Amino acid sequence: MLIVTNRNINRSNFVNGVGDHEAFGDEVNSKGPNEVRLAHAHKVAGKWQVTLVKEPSKITANNIPSKREFHAFRDALITENKNCVFFVHGFNQSFEKNLEKALAMQQEHGVEVIAFSWPSNPGGFKTKEYRQAKRNAMVSVGALDATLEKLGSYLKSPFIKDELRRCNVKFSMLTYSLGNYLFKNYIENSLYEDETRVFDNIVLCQADVDNENHAQWVDQIQAGKRVYVTINENDWVLKWSDANFQKDRLGRTARNLNSPNARYFDFTDGPNVGRTHGVFYEDTNTVVRNFFTAVLNGERGENTVGLQFDERMNAYRF
Repeated sequence: MLIVTNRNINRSNFVNGVGDHEAFGDEVNSKGPNEVRLAHAHKVAGKWQVTLVKEPSKITANNIPSKREFHAFRDALITENKNCVFFVHGFNQSFEKNLEKALAMQQEHGVEVIAFSWPSNPGGFKTKEYRQAKRNAMVSVGALDATLEKLGSYLKSPFIKDELRRCNVKFSMLTYSLGNYLFKNYIENSLYEDETRVFDNIVLCQADVDNENHAQWVDQIQAGKRVYVTINENDWVLKWSDANFQKDRLGRTARNLNSPNARYFDFTDGPNVGRTHGVFYEDTNTVVRNFFTAVLNGERGENTVGLQFDERMNAYRF
């Protein structure tokens, strides 16, 4: 997998350019939140190996990832016949936890992952930590914008028939939990244009943002094909968020589902879903798994067997 991160780097952790699960820390990059780094991550014999891409003399959000590095990554996807997911994680995620969730996604759904890793685990008392993570999300908007702008420019290529025939890779995006707060601030920022149109599907998974007035920003999302929103009314993580901080969470509320730009999927009544927050990687049932395998591979979630559309709720349900 590829890692793009604005976390602080633990340079003492690297030997000959290779680090481990503690390669990056839980703070914003000391030189500024818009300074990002690119790395490859692999798990070998149960241990993470994180290899930095060769650094230019000055690393900023404007010169990384490199076009050559991305094209090499795309060529590998073509050779392996894999689709790709751009993954923005949620709250309380150390660098290691981010790697593990990205790996679980790869293994469960047969995709490759580009992980945007932001400092969402600042430490401290839980409520104080959560507020600081939201601040970190807001200051990470510039880094996300620059990354998606670069990614989009690399995907735009001349109309060459042989190249188009060869490249059948689908790119999707999954924003998870508090990662949706970062994404929401990005969408509402004047920086946002149409960078996200490079993604076939955009999945707002268990979004830790207000349900109220969510259509105002969800309607602005530009996707290549579809925007999905997932819901579990019994989600235990979003229940804590509800109780401690704010209004009803979008990922936990099966009402006011009114964005014409989105397709809503309510997994609440699914077998073994229970209080699950990590619906895209935890083992619940085959219907939920098949939904995510489809949408993360750029296909239609609406065709998932076992779900049907409820017109009263404007959502697909069990």
